Amino acid sequence: MVKGGLEDKVLEIIKSSGEEGVVQSELWGQLNIDSREGSRIVMKLVKSGLVTRVPVVYKGRKTYKLVYVSRQPNSIKLLIKLNPVMTIPCFLCKDLDKCSLGSYFNPLICNKLTMYLLEKSKYS
Repeated sequence: MVKGGLEDKVLEIIKSSGEEGVVQSELWGQLNIDSREGSRIVMKLVKSGLVTRVPVVYKGRKTYKLVYVSRQPNSIKLLIKLNPVMTIPCFLCKDLDKCSLGSYFNPLICNKLTMYLLEKSKYS
């Protein structure tokens, strides 16, 4: 059997086992290969990110369960509220791009920013 073909077969068995995964020793038995050859193949799949190894106790012995890693990206929903930020006068200032220390528009002497900070410090 060609190694690439064996790797494909190993991956297909792991993939078809679903979220439950398959115990390494059971996989070796299904494919009639020794643990040394099987471990090499599995480590290639783990390094490529296709498979994860989960430690388990199977028939009283420590071993690994092999689980296929889905390539589907997880969707993450972020709720970002900009309302608090938009009250900072700098974000609405037409001169923001010219504002810097030492220039004509200077945050250290800005009346709008000073009033905002004084107002916020009342509530702290």
